[in-house]
Amino acid sequence: RVAITAGDWEYEIGCPPLSASATTDLMWESNSSPKVYRQDTKTHYTWRIQPLPYPLSNYKISVESNTIFVRTENKKYFKKLRIEDMDRFEFPLIVKHVNCAHANSTLMISYEKPKSVLQLEQDIYSELCKVKPIQDGDMDSCKQQ
Repeated sequence: RVAITAGDWEYEIGCPPLSASATTDLMWESNSSPKVYRQDTKTHYTWRIQPLPYPLSNYKISVESNTIFVRTENKKYFKKLRIEDMDRFEFPLIVKHVNCAHANSTLMISYEKPKSVLQLEQDIYSELCKVKPIQDGDMDSCKQQ
C-alpha cells in the first residue's frame, strides 16, 4: 500500500474534486485525457471512462489476477481497474460477469455483484433503517462532558 499523506484521499467511488488552477499549480492533467469515474448501481460495479472516441470493437477487456484490464488494439489507451470490495472479501473476478458498452465517447464497464455481496449490502441497509435519526436541534445525546 502507498502511504497517504495528510490531506490526500483515496477515492474508490466517484472522482476527486478538480483543484488545479493556473495561479497555484504549475502543471496539471489535461482536460482531454481520459478520466475514470466509478459509479456503482445496486447490482453492478460500474466505471465510465471518457473521452474515449474509438469504436467498441477497438477495446479489449480482460481479467487477470483479480484486476480488470482495458486495452485498445491501437495501443492508445491502457487502464487497470480494481474492485476493492471484491478484494476485501477475497472473491475472485469472473470474466463472464464483465460487460461493456460504448456511447458518446464514453466507455462503460460493469461487473455484476456476487449474490453474497448483494445480501451483505441488503443486511447493512436494513440495519441502517433501524437507526433513529437525530432531529435538528436535538442535542441531548451529544452533551459535552
